[in-house]
Amino acid sequence: MQIQTFYLCAEIMPKPNKPKNVEDFFVDIHCHPTMRAFHTTPNGNEKNMWDCTKNDSVDTILGRWSWNQSKGVSKYSQSNFYNCVTGKTRVVFDSLYPMERGFINLKKFPELLLGKKNIETLAVTASGLSLEQFRNYKKGNDYFNELNEQYKFLVKNQGASPCDKYDYKIVKNYNELGASLKNNPTTIHVIVTIEGAHVFGCGTTSSEKTPFEELKQTLKNNISTVKQWEHVPFFITFAHHFWNQLCGHATTIPSPTNLVCDQTKGLNSGFTELGLFVLEELLSTKNGKRILIDTRHMSVESRRYYINYISQHNKKYPTDHIPLISSHSAVNGFETFDNSVLRKDSKSKKKTTAFCAWSLNISAEEAVAIHDSGGIAGIIMDKGRHSGIRLLKSIDKLKNVEEKKVLFLKLICDNIFVFIRSINKRSAWDILTLGTDFDGVITHFDCYYEMSNLPELKKDLVNFLTKNRYKSELWFGYSPEEMMQKVFTQNAMTFLEKNFK
Repeated sequence: MQIQTFYLCAEIMPKPNKPKNVEDFFVDIHCHPTMRAFHTTPNGNEKNMWDCTKNDSVDTILGRWSWNQSKGVSKYSQSNFYNCVTGKTRVVFDSLYPMERGFINLKKFPELLLGKKNIETLAVTASGLSLEQFRNYKKGNDYFNELNEQYKFLVKNQGASPCDKYDYKIVKNYNELGASLKNNPTTIHVIVTIEGAHVFGCGTTSSEKTPFEELKQTLKNNISTVKQWEHVPFFITFAHHFWNQLCGHATTIPSPTNLVCDQTKGLNSGFTELGLFVLEELLSTKNGKRILIDTRHMSVESRRYYINYISQHNKKYPTDHIPLISSHSAVNGFETFDNSVLRKDSKSKKKTTAFCAWSLNISAEEAVAIHDSGGIAGIIMDKGRHSGIRLLKSIDKLKNVEEKKVLFLKLICDNIFVFIRSINKRSAWDILTLGTDFDGVITHFDCYYEMSNLPELKKDLVNFLTKNRYKSELWFGYSPEEMMQKVFTQNAMTFLEKNFK
């Protein structure tokens, strides 16, 4: 089969100029620039975090079909650091993610039916993995080694951009971040995070066969190693798409992908004994710096347990407060956790709803819990996580670009205002920020498809709210400019000041 590299952006996108107003910057608390650079075919022979990396395409009938079927997913890097410069995103939470093998080792029947080459074709074309990387991942699943390799890559490449006008640096705490933002206007500031606690060496075929005490010690040692990094992760998204032996995950994989990827094991279950041990090791300050927990992707049962766990901790230790985090989120339109799980998460459940009704998303009850904990929720830039199927199809069918843009803006605002109405007080505006999930293989909004679009998105949201006085009863005295400044910058910086010690 013939591998071709997809060229879209590097040749046509000029290197960005220095931002005119260095005080006006944005914060994204969940995206994947390192993962993207690590997994995909880069420009030239050297991987880097700056230039536009592109997916390989396989020039066969199946390859072209796969490319077309996944056309709503970006085939090039959305959060590379040149895009961050253009998008004024000067604080980037970089989520390190070793690829879960549930995306590599597929269900037996589809794999036998399609054959090895066709499986490679589908994976390479749709996922962003290079063919070489895919074949390496098929050979093993040493998640902890892969985590360390991604971290080393991120650390090693700190410094000047290829054009020598900008640079990036990893920051260790809020004080360092604040000083550097003031003194280094051309620097991208990176805060390390992780997606999926499988990274510590669990959730594999071999780890499930490992004696409990032996596995427990391995995870303890690996967590201790990460806490000895120079740049300890600020938080970790505890669950992800597949069973990690620690806690249940929520449904995330839609059709037709769920025909080949099996996430049923552990789906919607709660915490295990091993999971509670890992949770305490991460939150402990006796073994190093605390790593906070991000509840995104946890099952409802797991989220409920964790919310109660944190509530009890905060009551018992009021001077050692732990906030709730949901780093890349949208709402499901339900009032309570109970209501969100009355029906199984399926295509039909979200077919005619205004919002994506899966239990993965946030109910009013959970929004209140995040608020009351002094927590934060990042707004994901995935239209499929924001909307019901029928509504999204009706928007996608529109030919008029401006008309489509207005409806996407309304959809984003509707998700925001569900948060606000759920809490129903002025301080509701303190918990929302950006968690784009760019380069997380999302179905991006057509007109806001990469980090460089964020200034336009902010401007358009302000104009939409101002022109329409949209849901002004929920503004609580803020102007549209003030509300969006909180969402794009202020809330995240306040959260960091309180918690990034």
